[in-house]
Amino acid sequence: MYQKLVAYKKKHKSTIVPTEYQADPSLGIWVHSQRTNYIKKELHIDRINHLESIGFVWNAYDMNWREIYYRLVAYKMQHDSTAVPYRCTEDPSLGLWVSTQRVAYNNGKLSGKRLELLNSINFVWSAKKAS
Repeated sequence: MYQKLVAYKKKHKSTIVPTEYQADPSLGIWVHSQRTNYIKKELHIDRINHLESIGFVWNAYDMNWREIYYRLVAYKMQHDSTAVPYRCTEDPSLGLWVSTQRVAYNNGKLSGKRLELLNSINFVWSAKKAS
């Protein structure tokens, strides 16, 4: 399976394989089980090192969050603001993501690290201030 993951990364430039990967369902399941076993601390250190040597992403959700965060940073550099409209024609998913961060913050569900990152770029926490 490891070699299949190496081939997948070469083709897709990522080790984030969907669990229901149509081209090879067993690869998606295997990658998911590596992450699960890592979290449970049931993965041997040699396997961890082997996977990390190809840039394995242990937390796919965090990786996706950071990718969108960097799009927000680029947006701020261009517009001098993090007040992305909900219906942002330039990057529609970014507007939705910004709104989701506000909801998570208001519900106390935003991690300290994410809060720190967003505050570091003067994130606009109020949608009213954004409009």
